[in-house]
Amino acid sequence: MKYKILFILSLLVFLKTEAQYNIQNRETKFRIEVNIPTQKEKTIYLGQYWNGSTYAKDSAQLSNKGIAIFDISEKIIPGQYFLYIKPDFQIDLLIDEGQNNIEISLDDNNFSNSTVSGSSDTKLLWEYLDKTQKWNDEKYKLEEQLESPSISAQKRNKIEGQLKKIEDKSQAYTNTLVIENKNNWFGCFLKGTEPIKYPFAQPKSENEFTLNKKYGVNHFFDNVNLEDPRFWNTNYLTSYIDTYMQNWVEQYPDSLAAAASRLVAKTMGNQKCFERMLSRLTNNAIKSNRMGDENIWARLYEDYILNKNIPWIDSTQLVDLKKMYEPIKNNRIGMRAHNLTLKTMSGQTVNTNEIPSKYLILYFYDPGCGHCKTSVPSLHNELYAKYKDKGVEVVAINISSNQQAWIDFVNQHKISDWFNCADPDYKSEYWMYYNTSGVPSVYVLNENKTIIAKSIDEQNLEKLFDYYLNK
Repeated sequence: MKYKILFILSLLVFLKTEAQYNIQNRETKFRIEVNIPTQKEKTIYLGQYWNGSTYAKDSAQLSNKGIAIFDISEKIIPGQYFLYIKPDFQIDLLIDEGQNNIEISLDDNNFSNSTVSGSSDTKLLWEYLDKTQKWNDEKYKLEEQLESPSISAQKRNKIEGQLKKIEDKSQAYTNTLVIENKNNWFGCFLKGTEPIKYPFAQPKSENEFTLNKKYGVNHFFDNVNLEDPRFWNTNYLTSYIDTYMQNWVEQYPDSLAAAASRLVAKTMGNQKCFERMLSRLTNNAIKSNRMGDENIWARLYEDYILNKNIPWIDSTQLVDLKKMYEPIKNNRIGMRAHNLTLKTMSGQTVNTNEIPSKYLILYFYDPGCGHCKTSVPSLHNELYAKYKDKGVEVVAINISSNQQAWIDFVNQHKISDWFNCADPDYKSEYWMYYNTSGVPSVYVLNENKTIIAKSIDEQNLEKLFDYYLNK
């Protein structure tokens, strides 16, 4: 969970700011004076980290003496910022409440000579970076020696011992700073860059790895206060969230949904943090094309939006969310499939959840649907033929009221070995429990009649069955 503080800016997104307005017609609420004698008459930028991206907050022109002043008519949101001078020359700033008049002098030849006043958090950050960089330089020189093919075992052991001493010294220094600065922004920020301590520093068995993983899932954010909005203006919080959801949480729809809900719950003590966490996780899940990610946003909708008073979600957004939610409310992956009582062509009653099968495909279709006409032959002649002897059954559910078209469709495609059903009297209310707004609509149930896949094509159905049947 440890990420290096960025000095090389990978992306700079320019936003329109109040710097575009006449500086004489506004009141200054935030000011930074920057002195860089070696960069005269160049344009520099004050940038900010926010929600995983970088933005230009303002720009200023260095004078012929190398002095530039940022005058901003709005308060700066506390967090992590940066000065962008040129591609290989940027520096991070930590700005907290009340730090609105800052003076900076930068020496791009020797960072140790750079100074800052008006921001104690930035001063502490620069001191930390300067000291740790010197240790990193020492480590780099020693590591270069280890790469020599002629190095003796004795020499290797000696260098490895020196490297460990430097690492221990650096870690002790960091730990001390975190404790000494626990009540300021620098201390909180630095603690957030530190990895959590696992029960087993060097796990040697599968059980120890498992215990470490379980601990990590429950304690991944121990070093970050998720109710502190300053962390959303850093270069690492969103990376932590993505890493946690993608690499630490079990990649099952219900597990991901539960983890997302727990993350949002950890932010409820601060309205801004709650808004940002809920928005990020919900929007990411809605935009995702991965099967099952709808469980994430639907769970968040149920836990935090449905029948709740959320002031920053307007009525139009609420209506749109509800329209998206209703069709999937009862048929998400991991849910037990709702039983449908249907009729066959001969009038016999079929209960879908009573069909004995290892895997059951519910295939909703309309005989007049063009895509249904092309997908059914492939589904029947290739996929069903391959897996029918392994416990796979198909219920083809006609949602059209045209009886003759149904009969012709079944005969034409020779699918009489499927369960061919319909609900001519509309008693099952299948549309309430399954999303049939578009056809074909496919659901895959396991032997317990739990939904394990949905909205899946024949190619991915084959991959699915190969995975489950060959485990």
